[in-house]
Amino acid sequence: MRSLSNLKIITTIIFISFLSSKSVAQEGTVSIEQDEKIERLLKERKRLLKNEELRDYKTVQVVSGTLTTAREVLKVCKSEFPDYKSDIEFETPNYKVRVGKFRNQLDADRALIEISKEHEGAFVLTLKNKKKKK
Repeated sequence: MRSLSNLKIITTIIFISFLSSKSVAQEGTVSIEQDEKIERLLKERKRLLKNEELRDYKTVQVVSGTLTTAREVLKVCKSEFPDYKSDIEFETPNYKVRVGKFRNQLDADRALIEISKEHEGAFVLTLKNKKKKK
């Protein structure tokens, strides 16, 4: 009886080792053919993204008013938030101080929380990229 169960165990071990030694994976090669226009389009998209010409962007507008006010606020913003680029933009009839240039709403909202502690009237503004003159 005992020899019969040992025989079953040995048979099972031999059978499993035979099957595992005979397993074979498939082999092959893959070739991809694509139009050369796709490669040119990908390079153009990469260039546009690099030059930030493709997307809209978000910025935080801190103040809108006279040139004197804008210059004072800009000076304060540059010292308080050195990690963000701060600029004055003129849109008739006011000068506007804008801080940061963000690709997505989440980053803009994070900056807004930080900026709002010092400037209560700040808000996120979505702007279109201007085409650069060559």
